[in-house]
Amino acid sequence: MGKATYIQNGNDAVFVASNQAGQALSTALSTTQTGFTLTNPVGSGMNLLILQTTVAITSAPAGIATIVYAANTNPVAAAVTQVTALTVRSAKLGSSQQPVGLAASAATLPAAPVVVRGVGGPVASGSVSQTYILDDVQGALVLTPGTAVSINCLTTAISAIVSMTWQEVSAF
Repeated sequence: MGKATYIQNGNDAVFVASNQAGQALSTALSTTQTGFTLTNPVGSGMNLLILQTTVAITSAPAGIATIVYAANTNPVAAAVTQVTALTVRSAKLGSSQQPVGLAASAATLPAAPVVVRGVGGPVASGSVSQTYILDDVQGALVLTPGTAVSINCLTTAISAIVSMTWQEVSAF
């Protein structure tokens, strides 16, 4: 069941967050993240099912840049520090439903993340072979309480506007 079906059903537990301008994506799986990080706080009582991610590339890289999901998978590690928070909105625009998920364009992770899924690329050196990437995840990645996922480049930094849509469901 894709994102559109959840929204058409009027589900208030679907949320979206996005950078408001091009942001440099972190490279080399660092604990200091820039670009986009989604966090499910410890004790939230919810699982965050990633439905869809879009990456709109705003700068050509100096070299090949493969974009990935990089995750913190240890639910008992220290909390992610949200350095620059992004506004999270209900995907049902105008709804007052509040999320548990936190999004940030800059965050400090408790440990180096690990690659769990490719997003797209590679983007060619000095040019952009794919200016817009759509990953229809459909819940294949689930953030349990205490975990986080960031959008990273493996080698060469690029700037992009990243948007992520997720559904929040009970973890029990």
